[in-house]
Amino acid sequence: MTASQLREILKSNLLVIAGAGKDAPENSSDYVEAGAHILLAPVCYNMDEEDEKTLKTLMQAASDKAFVAGQIAAPCDSLAEVGGTLIYDAYYDEVMEQAAWLSDQGVSMIFLNGFFDACTAKCAAYAVREADMDMPICAGISTTNIPAALSILITLQSLNICAFGCTDMDIDDALEVLSELQAFTTVPFYALTKGGMFLSPDMYGVYIASFVNQKCALFGIEKKSPAYVAEASKATWQLSPLAPDFPMVHAICSQNEIMFLDFQGKIVSQNKQLIEIKTENDDELLQALELFNRPGAAPVCFNIKDIDLLEYAISHYAGRPAVRSDEYGEITAKEFGAYVIKEPNASEE
Repeated sequence: MTASQLREILKSNLLVIAGAGKDAPENSSDYVEAGAHILLAPVCYNMDEEDEKTLKTLMQAASDKAFVAGQIAAPCDSLAEVGGTLIYDAYYDEVMEQAAWLSDQGVSMIFLNGFFDACTAKCAAYAVREADMDMPICAGISTTNIPAALSILITLQSLNICAFGCTDMDIDDALEVLSELQAFTTVPFYALTKGGMFLSPDMYGVYIASFVNQKCALFGIEKKSPAYVAEASKATWQLSPLAPDFPMVHAICSQNEIMFLDFQGKIVSQNKQLIEIKTENDDELLQALELFNRPGAAPVCFNIKDIDLLEYAISHYAGRPAVRSDEYGEITAKEFGAYVIKEPNASEE
């Protein structure tokens, strides 16, 4: 499956996810028979014979009735907070290796799960794209901090992910977070949540309608029986996707500060502080990133002519920056998800 194919599927279909847990369960086929559309594999850290066997078990269970999705986890620490090119590069290489291996194993899509900052999530998305440009990516957060969650959404949807969601989170918390974000999304949401001790299968089925109303198109619940999948599947038969109604969101953001712009690129946010960083010096850029990757920092605009330096700046910035640059810089900005502020024509000045 390609990314464009998954996007088309999500325009008119609601999909139920069944998580496989730490080991591929012997009853994977029961989840498919209960109505699961996606079997989500555990994270394959080792990429060894055991992990390969796990994926084969899931693919045999899925057959031609369901998709098998690979899963890549966020690191424990934020790359922006830890800092350092070596840390960033090590995680990039780790994700790229896992994504290439999963692609070779034949998964239909990859879920990037558990992120809580934009820099780390961007790094993972870039790495998957390098491993397989057409691989569908669904990226999920594990934070209830709404400004941070919105910054990650704005950043990742500019990278053409297929879906954005909440993972490893209480089901009510996930619903609350998505309700706050739904006005700003340009991609479908997904919810891969914890059910809690007292959530029955029929109660989970009732939740599905609420999630659809928040633009969710994929649903899963961790470590629950096929009965939960059956109730979710039954609920989706009566519902249609509520597609995102914003074809484009003009916004830039830092870790947790968001600035909106109109269609002409003029700032329309109440907070109009945009810091412009103009440099062609490596050390100056590193100092700027250390300063402006901190929570609470204002969004930035990079004015950099050196394409390699601009690429580094955009990719290592914890958020979605703006850029001022020439036509080659605009190509870099588009590839890396930055917002291009057009230089005014002489007649407009």
